[in-house]
Amino acid sequence: MHAHAAEAHRPRLLFVDDEQRVLNSMRIMFRRQFELFLASHGAEALDIVRDKDIDVIVADHRMPKMTGVEVLSKVRAMSPRTVRILLTGYADLDAVEGSINESEVFRFLTKPCAPQQLRETIELAAKLAREAPAPVPTQALTAGADTPGDTIEIILQSDTVTEVTGSTPPVAARTSSTAVLEQPKFPPQRAEPVAPATGTRPKLAAGLGIVVFSMDNEVIDCVNKAVRGRLPVYNAGNIVQVVKILTEQRPGVLVTDVSEDKATIQSMTARLKEHLPQLVTIAVSQHRDVLDMVWLINHGQIFRFLRKPLSAGRTAISLQAALQHHRQLLKNPELAKRHEVDGGAAEVGPVDGVLSKLKGLKRLWTSQ
Repeated sequence: MHAHAAEAHRPRLLFVDDEQRVLNSMRIMFRRQFELFLASHGAEALDIVRDKDIDVIVADHRMPKMTGVEVLSKVRAMSPRTVRILLTGYADLDAVEGSINESEVFRFLTKPCAPQQLRETIELAAKLAREAPAPVPTQALTAGADTPGDTIEIILQSDTVTEVTGSTPPVAARTSSTAVLEQPKFPPQRAEPVAPATGTRPKLAAGLGIVVFSMDNEVIDCVNKAVRGRLPVYNAGNIVQVVKILTEQRPGVLVTDVSEDKATIQSMTARLKEHLPQLVTIAVSQHRDVLDMVWLINHGQIFRFLRKPLSAGRTAISLQAALQHHRQLLKNPELAKRHEVDGGAAEVGPVDGVLSKLKGLKRLWTSQ
């Protein structure tokens, strides 16, 4: 009886790897501390997740039939409370980008991973899985509005319209040029009168805004094209302006261009997540660098990574998901713990003097 009780209180850990030698090593390392499950391929792992209440899953990426990113993406849908970690010896660009955009991993670790680092990462993940609530399904956020005014839609013109040729069947050619993305239902707003002469926008709920930190006009224009004036978009040319906009306008989503001044952007991203865990960050860049992207996952917990040149369609979908995720974090403050970052990873520099002003603003979006 006591043995069963102890087993029930141990976190449940699942390793997925097609190399038996790796699974054997994981069994030796973690069998005493966790209720351990091992799978040699993706389908087996999904069966375990379906039958067991898994706290943490660690998946290798390079596996036959189903990659680690694909496994974790399916686990994300099946069991949102399960904290996901990708562990791979091949840190290829597609795996890293997929771990951000599809799997929303907690950490990206590369083989060979130091045993102490692996253990500490898994222990933290297990702690968060037990203490932080599971995310609210996206569908739940869009249900139950009290009034039609609670729905905010982002309507955009698609930038990929299928050309119709004489031999193209009518059904195949019928690609809509307009996509309608429904924004989560928010509480009724205390709208302020719109001043016709100045076009002043009504006051919106906290988090209903996007700040774009970029000097690239194409990025700014694409974000504006994506939201089509339905949400406020604030442009910042430096970190001081980012902080000013965050404190005064309280946008919940940050689109940051990591193409320039990499060190400063990395430091800012980590510090912002450290001080404002409910801020959701989308990183954009014209380049994909494995090490930089892994750093942004582990120390900045970026929500999406988009490559330049941006498309309005994909940008709108990413912004939609980011706004929904921000509302989840607001509704469930404990959920923000799942996005803990190692703030000490970023070198202390001039950026810290500016961002230190955010230390007392953890309740930024809850203030009225």
